[in-house]
Amino acid sequence: MNEALTVVYGQVKRLEQGNPRPGETLRSAAEAQHSLWSLIDTMRESMRSDLGVTDGPHSVIPNREQLEAMRRDFGVPEEPRRRSRFALFRLE
Repeated sequence: MNEALTVVYGQVKRLEQGNPRPGETLRSAAEAQHSLWSLIDTMRESMRSDLGVTDGPHSVIPNREQLEAMRRDFGVPEEPRRRSRFALFRLE
C-alpha cells in the first residue's frame, strides 16, 4: 500500500511542478489515484477486523455522485457508456 501511494504521490508532485514523465497527465494521475480505492478498502476492513470492530463494512469506494464530482473537477467530458478498465471514468 505504501509503495502504491508513493507512486501516485510522485506522479501528482511532478505534475504540480510542471515536470511530468512521458505519459503523465491529470487524467492518468486521477486514474492511478482511483485504482487505490480497492486497496484502501481492503486494508481498512483488515484493520477493523484486527481491532474487533463489528458494526459491518463501510466501503470507502466512491459512489456514483462522488465519481461525477471527480469527473467535473478534472474536466473530463461525459463519454458514452462503455467498458473501461478505469472505473473513475466509467459510471454504470
